[in-house]
Amino acid sequence: MGEGDSKVALVVGGGTGIGYAAAVRLARRGLAVVLAGRRDDVLGDAAVRLRSEVPGADVATVAGDGGREEDAARMVATAVDSFGGLDVLVNCAGIYEPVPFLELTEETWRRTMSATLDAQLYVGVAAARQMVERGGGRVVLISSINSPLSEPESAHYSAAKAAVSSLARSMAVDLSVHGISANAIAPGWVHTAMVDDFVRNASPESLQRLNMLGRVGQADEIANAIEYLSVDAPSYLTGATVFVDGGQTAMAPLV
Repeated sequence: MGEGDSKVALVVGGGTGIGYAAAVRLARRGLAVVLAGRRDDVLGDAAVRLRSEVPGADVATVAGDGGREEDAARMVATAVDSFGGLDVLVNCAGIYEPVPFLELTEETWRRTMSATLDAQLYVGVAAARQMVERGGGRVVLISSINSPLSEPESAHYSAAKAAVSSLARSMAVDLSVHGISANAIAPGWVHTAMVDDFVRNASPESLQRLNMLGRVGQADEIANAIEYLSVDAPSYLTGATVFVDGGQTAMAPLV
């Protein structure tokens, strides 16, 4: 896929944070972009901003819960109805609600799995079916450094993200015969609304312990990697989880 091709991308979680940053990069590469998420007002505002940042961009929105199979199918159908098909799926769906392990409930577990794993699966299945009709495509799922690691109060989140990385590998195995690549990106700490309190209150010492760069990442840095996997990466790159974490998973903890 090269710059200037008429391609279509569905970005789940495209209204904010990493998803929005990825949508901007893909629109700049000439892709038509469908922004999907739970909140229609947020998506509408994001579409206005995106058209402002990328004049002439083709943008559509669709609100729904990717953790529901019918909503996931509708997200993909919006791409087909609006722009004629689907070539790229970027799925940033997920929530992070810290809860001590001894206080985990079925409700918390199910909510996290639905938003963080089910939404990756259901949208992935619907998207892949459409990509088969197009003769190929690219899938990028957003995992986390919590896929191989964990931290206090994150058992449910870590389990879901580990499953997302596993899902990307399984999709690569099953879909390669159809010309579809599937990879995951595992971000470290990234400055989004979800971690804004931590970033604003973190001391230089705590940031230095976080990773060897001594800082959190920016959404556009993750979007840079998403753009690469969505547009520029060779087809031989599939089934991988790419860590974009400032080296956090490579560094032994500082004492």
